[in-house]
Amino acid sequence: MVSKIFIVALIVGTASAATWMGMPPKKPAGLAHKSGCYVEEINDVIPFGDTVSPIGVCYSISCGSVMDYASCGTVATDDPNCHVTDEDLSKPYPHCCPDIKCDIDNNLF
Repeated sequence: MVSKIFIVALIVGTASAATWMGMPPKKPAGLAHKSGCYVEEINDVIPFGDTVSPIGVCYSISCGSVMDYASCGTVATDDPNCHVTDEDLSKPYPHCCPDIKCDIDNNLF
């Protein structure tokens, strides 16, 4: 039992987020006066150095000289008592990411 818990914790702990970068998109005329990065997902500008995790997508966006994006890593399990949950786009990143849930001795943990 303890070994199964350790393996699940190891799998969850080693799942790393996927990241990528991009140039900030051009600001719409109505937002051109704001300093920072235009984020299409929220149709607003966030200040340089800030990070936003929009609802409806499962990643975070950081504003700098480039825009940094971070999303969920890959999660998998071979344990027949465990399953990978679905992405929950009603929650902000990283709480929206899939996770591993296990049924051990009829107790979910």
